[in-house]
Amino acid sequence: MDQKTTTKVSCKVNNSYLTQENQDQDLFQTITRVTDLKSLEQALHNIDLGLELLDKADSAYEEIEAILDQIKKLAAPSIVSNLDATPHYSLNVNISLKKKELDLLYNSIQFKGKKILDGSLSASRNPEQHLYLMAGVIGSPKNRINLNIGLNIPKISSKTLGLGTTFFSKTKEEGFKIMIVLENAMGIIHRLKQRSLVLRDLLQQNKKSHDISIANHQAAESAPKSLAVAEEFLQTINKLDYKH
Repeated sequence: MDQKTTTKVSCKVNNSYLTQENQDQDLFQTITRVTDLKSLEQALHNIDLGLELLDKADSAYEEIEAILDQIKKLAAPSIVSNLDATPHYSLNVNISLKKKELDLLYNSIQFKGKKILDGSLSASRNPEQHLYLMAGVIGSPKNRINLNIGLNIPKISSKTLGLGTTFFSKTKEEGFKIMIVLENAMGIIHRLKQRSLVLRDLLQQNKKSHDISIANHQAAESAPKSLAVAEEFLQTINKLDYKH
């Protein structure tokens, strides 16, 4: 009686390609998301708005510094010598005018209809009211910029800068106190300018990166068209060779 022998063959199914397919699909989705032209253009638009805001803020800082410098020059004579009644009165009138000029900036400096020197861009504002700038396609912390934290612009007026209503006096001692307050006020503005500079550098870096991504995106879109033209050209040459 013949004995049948059954050979067992171990057949291992390699399903790694399924995993790889999923990975490729995820990669494709990521690339599509990052290089989506409309999203990149929107990010660039947002960055440009952010840079416009910084331009407006920097311009305001320059004006405030100029006013503070003018007040400093007006108040300087009180340090040199005690002022008589008439010069002292004239000094206070001129300085009061400069303080009013400073307070006018508080109300007039706006961006897209919103005041920017009223404390609305202060870090101490309610976090739920903070303003954010999306400077990228993916919502990472680097791209989601908190303007209240980055700029931290407090309410700026003659009062908040320490220039009170009855501030100036005739004596040298009071004159020195005035100078200290003015230096502190100018220090505040200097720090605001530094914050603006840091944020501007970040936005410009993001903008440069997006410009490169858009250029790559456009090059990738034009590549298939170029390839099709090249193939058509080769086919034409081949047909000519065949005829000859």
